[in-house]
Amino acid sequence: YSDSGYLSFTVADDTGEIRVSAYRKEVSRLRAQGRIPALGDLVSVAGTLRVHEDGVALTVNVPEHVEVLRPEPVERELGSITADDRLLRVRVRGQVWAVRQPYEGLTIITMRDPTGAVDVAVDWDLETLSSELLPLEPGQSVEVVGTVGLYRDAVQIVPVSVMDIVLLPDEVPVAWETNIGALRASDAGRLVAVQGTVTEVTPLPAGVKLTLDDGTGEVAVLLWQDLAQALTDPAALTVGTEMRAVGEVSVYREELEVVPERAMDVEVLTEFGPAEETTAHCVAIGDLTAERVGERVTVEGKVTGVASFSGGLRFTLDDASGQVMLLIWLSAYDELADPAALDLGARVRATGEVEMYEGALQVVPASGADVAVLAPGAVEVPLREIASLATGDAGSLVAVEGAIVRAEPFSSGHRLWLDDGSGEVMLLLWEDIYRRLPGREGLVAGAWVRAVGLVEEYRGRLEIVPRMPHDVRIEEW
Repeated sequence: YSDSGYLSFTVADDTGEIRVSAYRKEVSRLRAQGRIPALGDLVSVAGTLRVHEDGVALTVNVPEHVEVLRPEPVERELGSITADDRLLRVRVRGQVWAVRQPYEGLTIITMRDPTGAVDVAVDWDLETLSSELLPLEPGQSVEVVGTVGLYRDAVQIVPVSVMDIVLLPDEVPVAWETNIGALRASDAGRLVAVQGTVTEVTPLPAGVKLTLDDGTGEVAVLLWQDLAQALTDPAALTVGTEMRAVGEVSVYREELEVVPERAMDVEVLTEFGPAEETTAHCVAIGDLTAERVGERVTVEGKVTGVASFSGGLRFTLDDASGQVMLLIWLSAYDELADPAALDLGARVRATGEVEMYEGALQVVPASGADVAVLAPGAVEVPLREIASLATGDAGSLVAVEGAIVRAEPFSSGHRLWLDDGSGEVMLLLWEDIYRRLPGREGLVAGAWVRAVGLVEEYRGRLEIVPRMPHDVRIEEW
């Protein structure tokens, strides 16, 4: 299918194949009548036969002369689909494992279930003929109906429409939950979930190896360097840490390994207590150096930056001698007397352990009691019309308001589409923020919402991402 409205497809039977084409006028009627064929459909076509140097072709003159029979889908597990199933229409369920765009106009969605993984291909033609593909995130559970195709001998599923990709309310498991002692070499290639205590940490040239023990046995968990650096707190993976890992089983030099692919598949379960008390007097931020890592200090300064991440919030503290990151885990944030007072401009005194993360120092309080807001902060953000937002606003803090026209949960939070009459924009609420919103049960279609957040661009679309729970509130009409 092309911008000009021209459509072509190939029809094959036991004797050979022929190229069929139709022009804009006929294509418009084919679309209106639901006669656009898809991969694997059974079709009957009549038209004008044309002979070319490279073969023969058929041109559709009467849309009603195209008949399409679409087979009912067969329920299949992902791991059971092979090249022998080419052109079979299937229905599969699984989790979105990864989403990538090899080039503009093609989106590949990797799905997983406990039996294996298969790619789902959504190209520009499919979106043009059906609808725009909504953003999908790793961890979402989906059902897909489509036809099995092959790309360079690799199996993939091709839907007829993006409407054949449906979000599921219940999570589809992807990994085998098992005791470590039950793992065998025959499990190589299988996706498993294990949980235990780190008993040894071994640095490697390209990553780190953790020895995990759950009482039934030990297994090596291999974290490649890029994954380890993407973790929320890599320094937390020390001896004694309780953790959970999802990864593929492999065998290296007769040793079993579990190899996670994504940072979200490594979860630290241990709650760390406060470090031993040292001094209570304030330290000038400019005096903090790498030599003080592990030391418990007290700092005081003004909040000049705020950022949220999975598991906590980071506040930039400035005392004129320097700046340092104040990392507050959500468990500590929930213990604050007035969390809304901790915002840009607030003056804060905090006691915590000095840590190093990606080459930058940070102070990490053990609990909310270690954080005192001496003067509350407040952020004044001018209200913007949604239609005025542009890609040049990416990274800016803005305020918008509007009616919720659509609400959709996903594995990592909730999406709300706001419309203020001038335009529409998506509000992205991460689960950690959403769960702390007062009155969140009122975030339904028709509710009027005011939100402050950072403008981000994702796959060519603008979205607003609130930093903290008090950035979102429901207004009276």
